[in-house]
Amino acid sequence: MRTNAVRTALLFAVVFVILNEWSAFSACAQQKQQTRAACPSTKVSSPDMVYVNDNLRFVADVRGGDAKVTPTYNWTVSAGTIVAGQGTSVIDVSTEGLSDGQSVTATVEVGGFDRECGYGQVASSSTSSVMKKPEARKLDEFGALTPKQEGDRLDNFTIELQMDPPSQGYIIAYGGRASRAGDAQKAAARLKDYLVKKRGLDAGRIVTVDGGYRQRPAFELWLVPSGAQLPTPTPTIKR
Repeated sequence: MRTNAVRTALLFAVVFVILNEWSAFSACAQQKQQTRAACPSTKVSSPDMVYVNDNLRFVADVRGGDAKVTPTYNWTVSAGTIVAGQGTSVIDVSTEGLSDGQSVTATVEVGGFDRECGYGQVASSSTSSVMKKPEARKLDEFGALTPKQEGDRLDNFTIELQMDPPSQGYIIAYGGRASRAGDAQKAAARLKDYLVKKRGLDAGRIVTVDGGYRQRPAFELWLVPSGAQLPTPTPTIKR
């Protein structure tokens, strides 16, 4: 009988210890779960692409976490230079001097929350590409030609425009020293008329510009990709 009583007492003691341990474990697990619930999530966004020498903006969006906490932000970038916003949720990165096709990754570590969150749980990054800005290209320049020669030059211009559908064609016409006002614009319109009526180009893709005056009448044919800076006339004499 005494042996059974001892066994029963030992059993109750073991059960009591197990229950205490389980209660402590449950409390710890619950506390950790509450801590995790107080941990925020962070997402960084940025444009897919910017042009070289333009500033690149990264934005950190922090959601959730303890509402009483004021987050801190520490940014690092793989290339370029942070020129504004370090310590805030938004930074601007200078891409000056970067190469065409180079990528820039910005990573932010958000602090101020419970240590259990750890930086790894509240860090995020985003990557953007840096591309060379498109440039206008002068494809041809000529003065007075025979109709056949002029047509050949315009045919080559047509081919270039057809190979780059988003681009525009610019015709800059210059009057000569003996030209009258409006002659250059009329000459440019004549070339545009050839491109539209004989070569079937969309009139909206061809822009004519009165470039002013040079010693002799002349034309410049430019291919201007989308986003490129427009060509500037270069007259040599004033009227």
